[in-house]
Amino acid sequence: MKFAKYAGLVILLAGGFSSQAQDEAPKLTLKGYVKDLFTANFSTPNDARFDNLIHNRLNLKWYPNEHLTGALEVRNRFFIGNSLGLIPNYGSYVDVNNDYVDMSVLPINNDKAVLHMMIDRAYLQWNKNNLEVTVGRQRINWGQNLVWNPNDIFNAYSFFDFDYEERPGSDALRVQYYTGVASSVEGTIKAADSWSKVVAAGIWRTNKWNYDFQGFAGKMKEHAVIGGGWAGSIKNAGFKGEMTWFSEAAGRKAQFITSSSIDYSFANSFYVNGSFLFNSSGMSKPDQSALGAFSLNKLDVRSLSPYRWSVFGQASYPFHPLVSGGLSVMVFPSDMGCFTSPFVTYSVVPNLDLDLLGQFFLGDIGEGYTLLAKVAYTRVKWSF
Repeated sequence: MKFAKYAGLVILLAGGFSSQAQDEAPKLTLKGYVKDLFTANFSTPNDARFDNLIHNRLNLKWYPNEHLTGALEVRNRFFIGNSLGLIPNYGSYVDVNNDYVDMSVLPINNDKAVLHMMIDRAYLQWNKNNLEVTVGRQRINWGQNLVWNPNDIFNAYSFFDFDYEERPGSDALRVQYYTGVASSVEGTIKAADSWSKVVAAGIWRTNKWNYDFQGFAGKMKEHAVIGGGWAGSIKNAGFKGEMTWFSEAAGRKAQFITSSSIDYSFANSFYVNGSFLFNSSGMSKPDQSALGAFSLNKLDVRSLSPYRWSVFGQASYPFHPLVSGGLSVMVFPSDMGCFTSPFVTYSVVPNLDLDLLGQFFLGDIGEGYTLLAKVAYTRVKWSF
């Protein structure tokens, strides 16, 4: 169903209604942002590519009464640049639907420009006392870590997709019951057109010894799945982890994935994060096709990394009240492949940010180490 082409009119009307109720709590609110992302890609020898993306997001919330909330969030992206002419049917790589209902449309799709419009949140949430029920397209965040989340069986995301802060959602029914201040039980089922594609699980959360613990069980498509995680601290350092086991099914062996991280913020606001990922089905030396699929839009929680072992480190520091920066590094010990990403953020004025970021990947694909990715980004973001 192609709903996205109507979203602009709906949200424009909603914004008008919202502005009429200044003296009382608004029943309709509208927020969002506009971003411009310029990309310089030097990965192809002797042929640089330059692209530009204008990215607009509109977030509409509706509060008809104290128990009910509605949300409609629309993502609009306009692409131009060299890549559209070099990659056949570029729009098909942009218009990827990982959900049950197709809420996206490509009004413009040629080798000069691509316009992609998508509703990536559309849900109703009802709550009363300790019970909360949410139905529709929503973010189901079961993960604990910054980079790799083996517990995110409903909507995994790629760390490399830095321009999608909201992360993907799922068309699902979610029922949560809060048994205490920091404890709850939850059952969630994701919509699918056959039982073999259904993702459904129940999760239990509690707090003990100043740690948040969770455990879940269910099915992910044809696999039975069991997992759990924790979040707490060692001294003043944050300590998080999660693990998930998938049964053998559909020609795939049983699989175990675990990730853990430690992060610490010093008194001067210097921040560090260290994390690792173990994937029992990962390879010691992935081929080029496996590496190429590493950051595709159809990322699956079972393939967060093509490597058996992955290690991550990040450091950041506010050099000035308006300027912060840092470096992220991902290392794959089995063949010493390495991903690095330096970044700087400048807060020009309130609600207006300038970001500079690079992504570089060095890998061994059988012919010695090759710089497989060499990309620089400049992004301007205005929030409203």
